[in-house]
Amino acid sequence: MPELPDLTVFAESLTQLVGGKKLTDARYHRRSRLNVEPAQLRETLVGQRVEEVRREAKGLLFVLDRGDRLFVHLMLSGGFQRAQPGEEVAFAVLTLLFDHGQSLVLFDPRGLATVTLNPKAGKPVPDALQLTEESLREILLSKPKLTVKECLIDQSLIAGIGNAYSDEVLWQARVAPRSLAGRLPGHAIAQLAQAIPKVLNEATEYLRREHPGMIAGEFREHLAVHKPKARQAPTGAPIKNEMVGQKKTYYTEEQVLYE
Repeated sequence: MPELPDLTVFAESLTQLVGGKKLTDARYHRRSRLNVEPAQLRETLVGQRVEEVRREAKGLLFVLDRGDRLFVHLMLSGGFQRAQPGEEVAFAVLTLLFDHGQSLVLFDPRGLATVTLNPKAGKPVPDALQLTEESLREILLSKPKLTVKECLIDQSLIAGIGNAYSDEVLWQARVAPRSLAGRLPGHAIAQLAQAIPKVLNEATEYLRREHPGMIAGEFREHLAVHKPKARQAPTGAPIKNEMVGQKKTYYTEEQVLYE
């Protein structure tokens, strides 16, 4: 599933592709994951220009020039693909046609991607890149019996971090994923607060540099421990894995367990 670094680069790439372009058609190919009727979606979108595409939590928000918003959650396997008019794209969910003669297609082999026109505002959730040491402490202490791994990936607590980057953050902070959130001492929370932006920003810069223009897929070759085929972390420590919170989790014995 795409996470904060992937989605940040997706949003930047999509803005470059369709920013300022006018929508001439919108064709929805699957009804079950759309919050309005396809005809209403088309009527609302056609004639509007895309001002920009933003990452919002673990999704993408298309901002249109008449004030409407289109939110796309790619779920596990969704992505975008450029296409010529009339070109068929496998597993197409939504096709957006633009006045510059090209199409942008949302596809998803699993059919789980969601499209929401003008999403309603929900309960505010702090973005991973907006966390302070104090706000992180409050979040962890609010769920003292959860593992720190579960807290990091819970989108109702912190927006943007998923399974892969939670492992990277925890390894960077040298905190074991099974540590209980309520047992983390102050210095461990400080290490975690520093590790979150470091890991996410460095990954985003890597993707911008090595995979410019990406609008689909996941690239994980730069990760330190969340690598199924890797045997050692950059430090030389053996990488282990186990299930934590129903997620396959990668870590090393360098990480301290607080329980």
